[in-house]
Amino acid sequence: MALAGCDVGGGATSAPPRQAVMANGTLTLVAPEGFCIDKRSLKSSFALLARCDTLGDPNGAFGAPLGLITVSLSTAPAGAPPITAQSMEAALSDGTVLDRRETKDTVLLRVRGTAPARKGLSATYWRGTGQVGSHLVGLAMYGADDSGATGAEGGQLLDRLMQRTRAQAAAQVVAAGQTTTATE
Repeated sequence: MALAGCDVGGGATSAPPRQAVMANGTLTLVAPEGFCIDKRSLKSSFALLARCDTLGDPNGAFGAPLGLITVSLSTAPAGAPPITAQSMEAALSDGTVLDRRETKDTVLLRVRGTAPARKGLSATYWRGTGQVGSHLVGLAMYGADDSGATGAEGGQLLDRLMQRTRAQAAAQVVAAGQTTTATE
């Protein structure tokens, strides 16, 4: 099954990126294993990710499920309380929560709601949010009914995306501190 945004890149000369600098250089998004960033979608506050082989890297899927991930960034309001599963559920305008995962920094909900407008995508999908530095990261993962993207594996992939992005942010803070120290 072909998904829009997952077409094999015609004539691409390089592999699609697995990470991208976003938010005017203040955050580096790091894809979970098997997923790459669609360069055509990349904006300062938005990225579309798909399985790497669907974006032109025939050896990059690593067994990942066929699916689409959307990432949107906004500035976290100063002093705002952390987002909880309960507050996310209350904000859902449509859908039934099938599963929830909540860590210290990330909330993920598996929802059955109105099917996305794109043909072939399931009405079951993952939604989530988390904070990385001063950024709120909004997440969604879509796939076909028979894709692992709409099951437990989808939630695990979004969690890994957040873990990798946070690790990269922490490494950048350490590197910036070392650079400052080295020049003093």
